[in-house]
Amino acid sequence: MNQNQKLNILMFNMSKYSDWQKGVVNRNFHILHNLAKRDEINKIIAVDFLPFNWKRAIKTFIYDQILKDTRGTICFGDLTSQCWQISSKILVYSTIDSILNKKRIITELKRILDKEGMNNNLIVWNYNPMYIDYFNQFKQRLNIFDTVDNWLEHSSYQEYKNLLQKNYDTIKDGSDLIFTVSENLKQNLFNNQESAHWIPNAVDLDYFQNQTNISPKLQNIPKPIIGFLGILQDRIDLEILLNLAKNNPEKSLILAGPVWKNFPREKFNGLKNVYFLGPIGYSEIPSLYNGFDVGIIPYKINAFIKSTDPMKYYEYLAANLPVVSTPAPGIERFGNLIKVAKTPEEFNVMVNQALSEGKDRQREERIKILQNNTWGDRIEEMLKLINARWST
Repeated sequence: MNQNQKLNILMFNMSKYSDWQKGVVNRNFHILHNLAKRDEINKIIAVDFLPFNWKRAIKTFIYDQILKDTRGTICFGDLTSQCWQISSKILVYSTIDSILNKKRIITELKRILDKEGMNNNLIVWNYNPMYIDYFNQFKQRLNIFDTVDNWLEHSSYQEYKNLLQKNYDTIKDGSDLIFTVSENLKQNLFNNQESAHWIPNAVDLDYFQNQTNISPKLQNIPKPIIGFLGILQDRIDLEILLNLAKNNPEKSLILAGPVWKNFPREKFNGLKNVYFLGPIGYSEIPSLYNGFDVGIIPYKINAFIKSTDPMKYYEYLAANLPVVSTPAPGIERFGNLIKVAKTPEEFNVMVNQALSEGKDRQREERIKILQNNTWGDRIEEMLKLINARWST
């Protein structure tokens, strides 16, 4: 395959690239960087999450223009936009023109595509349902939307629900391919239409298997350790956590990750076996998991959670942890590798059962199921669908 035959991608992200550089990663991060490893890909322009209100725009301006937060070589810049060369294949564009002048985004991206020689075999790949102005703008061969959760049900986007519904309808009609993290999204958000394909999350198995050190943040915390890593917010079942802490005073409950305003941290005051560790970078996660004795996923089962596919399933298992979870959709794919509990009382029983069984009981089964659930597998599946759609 020569350079003119390779695929070029314009990707609208659900995050800022600088957040990934700091170690806060998601599906979007893994797909982008695994695509960049493929010989079929020429270049990718990653568009940072576009601000949709003044608060986000001011924050973006401060990080881009004042703090110079993204690490890369600036190849384009003005007062409202920046573009960085991150590697030979990846460029990152960030702007606040989504608030000031949305037409400038298209103009500037066209200029960068021309400069980089990326107009041939161009795919627009979107993760951001708040932005849909890319249709019919770049002479792209394909439009792809990768659906990470149902933002209609996300607590942070309730005031934008009407706009999101309108945007999802446009995405549904205009996309050549739609990928979804869950069957629920494929069925309920996109009505099982022919262009929609369920492609679950995955894991970098080697990344978790090849690290054996234990995080210094756990050094003085008594074992056994019941651990959770994720955003502490209103989707967490508080009663499960409180019940675990109160009924297991001799065990430590680790809650790692950023604490949102809608999570009542004060409820844990006086519980000396509960430890809040704060945000954890991706580079720290394996060593954190190595110090856990069981990993927990205590989510409320609501409309939003039913649309998800937590990466924690895969990462906990890759780190050889026994796992206890509430009955989130898709969990049946892991068979008996994840214990499922519906009530705080059941959750406590399952956690103690997992602790008594230990980490090594199902080690081989965990590795076996994850060997076919890597990000490389997901990219292979996506590229097959792209090639099939490309040729029609």
